[in-house]
Amino acid sequence: MKSENREVMRNILYAVETGGQVYGGKQYDNFTPAYTNSQAEHAITIGAGAWYATEAKRLLIAIRDADPDGFNKLDTAGIGKDLDTAVWSTYKVDKGSEKAKCIVAIIGSETGIQCQDALMEQQIREYEKSITERYGTMPDGAMMECINIIHQGGSGALKRILAKTATPYTAQTIYAALCTDPDDKSNNNQVGDYTTRQKKVYEMISKYCKEETTVAKTRNAVVSLAQSWVGKKESDGSYKTIIDIYNSYTGAFPRGTKMQYGWAWCAATWSALAIKLGYTDIMPIEISCYYLIEAAKKMGIWVENDAYVPKPADAILYDWDDSGSGDNTGTPDHIGTVEKVEGSLITVIEGNYSNAVKRRVLEVNGRYIRGYICPKYDGAGSSSGSTSNGSAGSSSGSSSGGLNKTEKWSGTVTASSLNVRTWAGEENAPCSFSPLKNGTKISVCDSIKDSDGDTWYYIKYNGKYGFVHSAYISKSGSGSTSSGSAGGSSGKPSYKVGTTYALAADALRVRTGAGTNYAAKSYSQLTANAKQNAYSNGCLKKGTRVTCQEVKTVGSDIWIRIPSGWIAAYYQGEKYVK
Repeated sequence: MKSENREVMRNILYAVETGGQVYGGKQYDNFTPAYTNSQAEHAITIGAGAWYATEAKRLLIAIRDADPDGFNKLDTAGIGKDLDTAVWSTYKVDKGSEKAKCIVAIIGSETGIQCQDALMEQQIREYEKSITERYGTMPDGAMMECINIIHQGGSGALKRILAKTATPYTAQTIYAALCTDPDDKSNNNQVGDYTTRQKKVYEMISKYCKEETTVAKTRNAVVSLAQSWVGKKESDGSYKTIIDIYNSYTGAFPRGTKMQYGWAWCAATWSALAIKLGYTDIMPIEISCYYLIEAAKKMGIWVENDAYVPKPADAILYDWDDSGSGDNTGTPDHIGTVEKVEGSLITVIEGNYSNAVKRRVLEVNGRYIRGYICPKYDGAGSSSGSTSNGSAGSSSGSSSGGLNKTEKWSGTVTASSLNVRTWAGEENAPCSFSPLKNGTKISVCDSIKDSDGDTWYYIKYNGKYGFVHSAYISKSGSGSTSSGSAGGSSGKPSYKVGTTYALAADALRVRTGAGTNYAAKSYSQLTANAKQNAYSNGCLKKGTRVTCQEVKTVGSDIWIRIPSGWIAAYYQGEKYVK
């Protein structure tokens, strides 16, 4: 980082630790006894940087080394002896004790203040070095967010947050990931639970970081936050956090009205996204769908055409009284946030959908669409699998820019009974001609990823179309074999048992068997070595070295077994393992 940004970082950490969350605020003579903030804090915390336990010892030793005579003069309670003999991981003294008063005098001295600034500078450089070594270079603002996280929650917290942060890393994308933390129940190190602290840190970075004077406002941040709210509902009261975010707005409320818990809250959900991310300059806020459209018109971001193909993070508004004939110009009844567009289908995340935050899937130019709010984001940052033009990997022969409807190759059903669904994903309804029996011949026209990242084929059978999981279709004339090696013909790579390879793809899933129909393994199910090279969701990182223990060909794909499970080595014509 730039030297001036290290100073900014020091001021930010001081502010949130002991300075009342005011930039420039600090308390050099801070003394906090054990267990004051948490029953897990078994030792004292001291200084402007809130140095705890052995870090408190580190600070006091630095002061003693810098000015031995001054330290000894102030040490009237045997602190020097404690530094040499006591166990500082559990060092406890009462705030009113002579030892506590002595420590306050030492850290509040001129040398004590100088050593605190020097120690914080040293720690910032240490954090910066370790972060760069593990996650690579990044803008100063992003580095400052990472330092804030690691200083508060340690390297484990940082690893978990970055695993769900959109790349390239920026202060804004990391903060967006932090905003999802309160709903993450997978661990007990929720740095994001400290919402006020994280918001203040982000605001200070945005204001004082010399490199990031403006912070990009991206579609991905909106979609990621909306995804984190899915499942909030009225029945357990969890939806109230959305209402509370809206009511936390510090500006003038539209029409001077705050939300009430008993009111319809779809518009408030869209508005809460804007307020939480600080996007109110590009996203209109309101608690009324009608007035949201009026506000969007004033901002020049209202799209009246209900046949428009939206982008992720656009808002879609509905009129349930739409006749289905001509362009819908009625009064809006509901609103949602576009999550993705695949083929001719739009996936929307909506608040107050059957009293909860849920997903809806509908056709482009479908009935009830009133229009769209299209904020002028700084970057696309669209979520994985989404498109802006309605295309889902289509080629020649596609219909209206959607999925390809002409045969690419002929396939055979390998399952005893295979469900054909209306869209990719097991949560979607079966088609009228489902299921298909083993051995049925079908035409594969296109492929698409479901919400879990698994590949589904868009097939044609007797003139009708639907989606089937790719694991249960083999190319006509191909089969499934298991041996000590596979590949080496038709341009496929060759893999051998006992050979060590490197992953050429990032975030590769480990499964319980050879094929996407098998369950993905969690982080806790991996071997100790694999955990060192995996994200918190259990996916392996690019460059991870793996040893092949078994090889299996599934259709046209090659899977290999490694100590943690099965991974796709060659999949859909791409080499994931080299």
